[in-house]
Amino acid sequence: MRKRLEQNRKGGNSLRTASYLVLARPIIHGYTPAKFYNTAEAFVTDNILDFIGNTPLLKLEDGIYAKAEFLNPSGSIKARMANYMIEQAEKEGLLKPGDTIVEATSGNTGNALSMIAAVKGYKMIVMIPEGYSNERVQISRGFGAEIRFVGHFQVNEARQAAIELGQQDGYYCPAQFDNEWNVEENRDWLGKEIIAQLPEGVKIDAIVQGVGTGGTLIGCAQALRQWHNPDLKTFAMEPTESRTLECCMVADHKIEGISDGFVPTIYARHRDEIDQIISVDSNVAIEEAKKMARDKGLFVGPSSGANYWAARKIRKDNPEIKTVLTLLCDKGEKYLSMMHGKELEQAA
Repeated sequence: MRKRLEQNRKGGNSLRTASYLVLARPIIHGYTPAKFYNTAEAFVTDNILDFIGNTPLLKLEDGIYAKAEFLNPSGSIKARMANYMIEQAEKEGLLKPGDTIVEATSGNTGNALSMIAAVKGYKMIVMIPEGYSNERVQISRGFGAEIRFVGHFQVNEARQAAIELGQQDGYYCPAQFDNEWNVEENRDWLGKEIIAQLPEGVKIDAIVQGVGTGGTLIGCAQALRQWHNPDLKTFAMEPTESRTLECCMVADHKIEGISDGFVPTIYARHRDEIDQIISVDSNVAIEEAKKMARDKGLFVGPSSGANYWAARKIRKDNPEIKTVLTLLCDKGEKYLSMMHGKELEQAA
């Protein structure tokens, strides 16, 4: 595996640009996720789910690495968690042929589950509050899902409705905000994948990630602490306008996909694993995401902009922290109307 990375560094047989690091995926605890396509190991598949995972690790600048999770099928990091949880539910007999999957979401998990349901032949009901980007609603519809609007912006009401429906015969709710499989996937799949991709000699001192369910931050931090750096610092990111984790403040904001109006069960369960909370203003996050598109060719959503801004601030404010890891969670195309509406109107 390291040998292949060295070949990529030297330019031989490489998909790597100046800051891309690519590795073939290890088999993790007997779970073999998606295959990986590159010029050396081309393969043919009839299943788009085979392409989930093994996203590039990007060096955004000195001391900041970011996992390019927006490159997953369905356009976000949630494809990993959704696929893993559905596979586990099938193995446990909780989800059977002919059943309907139902989940509460601010968008990305709904997109991912709708894609998976389409591939596997399940029906899908997405419970989503009004007020989120229309693009993400339409993506789930495009995969054939039924959309039910429940509440406004905060997800908790939709979450309760999804859990209640999921308890009925013929329905299954993965319960992404509560289910420990969420943490398990991020620890045993994504976290190990990140460690395998790190360049020789690089030590991650801190990780920062926006908290939607908390599964990504907590799972990845567990992996890094267990198999990479036991002294890792963990930073939870949330919007300045809605500092729910820090002080139970709940308000509207524009960093969709995080701070959904309540403290997720997963986060509450693992709160003692978080070292610090950092907040980012919504407008700062959006402008940072736009700047990443213009300066780096990375067309990502506002949470990615917020994560990058937070990573830089952590390094600036903590001289002992030399290297920070973060994640680029979803595609900017999901937020065209919200992030780029004025530019689109002017161009029309």
